[in-house]
Amino acid sequence: MKKTLCLSMMLAGILSAAYAFDYETTVPLPGATALDEKTQTEVLQPVYAYALRVAAPECQSLSIVDTKLSKEKVDNAWQEIWVVKACSKKAAIPINFTLKEDNTTDFAIDTAGVKVKDKVPGMVITK
Repeated sequence: MKKTLCLSMMLAGILSAAYAFDYETTVPLPGATALDEKTQTEVLQPVYAYALRVAAPECQSLSIVDTKLSKEKVDNAWQEIWVVKACSKKAAIPINFTLKEDNTTDFAIDTAGVKVKDKVPGMVITK
């Protein structure tokens, strides 16, 4: 009985923590991303997870407020900056993309280029 009760309480805690966050998942994303909607959806969660870690660990509401091309496509590789609003902060997250021969897209967050600010110069920020 105790074991079942403990497991039930643990599961309830995990589920409530998972649903405590409000992540905007609507695609297409705002701005000028070159990605198709399916790939945008695949990239969202890793970007949100990184933004949460570096910008506002206590924040429970995240959204992409802008995307823009930061390095032109050369040999099927390019870079975009995605701006994540995390409560009162904004994180400009550079993401490197590579289009592979099988028409799928690899991506990697450029952790050295991430900037966390209240306002990001050159980006249109909407609320």
